[in-house]
Amino acid sequence: MYFYLRPPQKDPRHHNRGFILPVTLWIVAAIGLVVVAINQWLSNTVENARIFRERADAQLAFVGIRDELIFAMVTRPMSYRGMETGKLIDKVDQKDANALMAADYKTDRFLRLDGSPYIVESNPNYIIRIYDGRGLINLNGLSQPYVRRLLGLYELPEQVRNSLVDSLEDYLDRDDLTRISGAEEKDYERLGREPPANAWMVSPLEAQAILGWDQIQNFWRRELEAPLLTTCRVPGFNPNTASREALIASLPGLVEENLADMLLRRKERPFRNTRELSVASGTVLREEPFFFTFAPAACVIVELIHHTDGNRIRFSLTIDTLSTKTKPWQLDYVSQIPPKTPSDTAEPPSEEVFPAPDSVDADQRPDWEAVGTKPSRPLDFKSTNGAASNF
Repeated sequence: MYFYLRPPQKDPRHHNRGFILPVTLWIVAAIGLVVVAINQWLSNTVENARIFRERADAQLAFVGIRDELIFAMVTRPMSYRGMETGKLIDKVDQKDANALMAADYKTDRFLRLDGSPYIVESNPNYIIRIYDGRGLINLNGLSQPYVRRLLGLYELPEQVRNSLVDSLEDYLDRDDLTRISGAEEKDYERLGREPPANAWMVSPLEAQAILGWDQIQNFWRRELEAPLLTTCRVPGFNPNTASREALIASLPGLVEENLADMLLRRKERPFRNTRELSVASGTVLREEPFFFTFAPAACVIVELIHHTDGNRIRFSLTIDTLSTKTKPWQLDYVSQIPPKTPSDTAEPPSEEVFPAPDSVDADQRPDWEAVGTKPSRPLDFKSTNGAASNF
């Protein structure tokens, strides 16, 4: 009798359990990945929303402060001190330019247009610095001697200075004739660069497109720290609002000792005529009689600085109340400027305030306690390299 042994049969239930476990683990892992992806998406969405909100808030602040500045420039008179505010100015005929220049002001209600920092009364999160277009170096209308003296402050060899001056004039003029050390369209094409505009520049930073000008890095670092250049379409030079470099470039023979004394005297009482300027500077002024203008222009360069992240926006504003074809003001350009570091930026005095429209003609400076908008902490200008721009 024979017996046959059948091999043991596997229980199908064990087989199913061995299959279901890996599938379950894969499903759990997939769900985990989906949850992580959703969390990352939500995080990115929230961060993008925050950035968009900050940009929108910054844009609204920019528009509001810009409009307040336009209102002040249109309604307040300019004198040798700057922009007159308060009510004492009403004692002077605001329509008489000679009276404005000759008045002996006894009030401190005025705004210096030399880049002095002011807390914006309507939005204390911002500092505003206003630079008179006549107090800067005008690349569109400055003659060769001034440009050479300015470039000489950066220890550039004479040959380089001559080349830069010629290239600048070739870039601006409308002809295709090349100066001795200049450059015209064919020179730019040979280097694969955009041809010269052959017209006045809109922004000073446009000069970096000129052959040679993009190589003077120290010069452009100075321009980014604070406005040195302008392209305002206004005549004249205002020594009351000019920077140290602009004064040296525009006053031949001015030495450092006289410059320091001149700046101190200007702070105590701005100059009203060439005689006062000549005495303070210790130089003989041989320039044309209409070169020096002791009142600010209707074109200003403005910097708005956010006091927590240091983000800066710079723009050129021109007021033209005589225009009948366009609005009475225009933005010539708007640029985002890298934030400064704390060591480069001085904290402005808290009492220096750019007044809101309803207090621009008040007798007293704005009272922070009464207004209820004083910054909750000192202004500390922190750098945020790599941070998203608010503008």
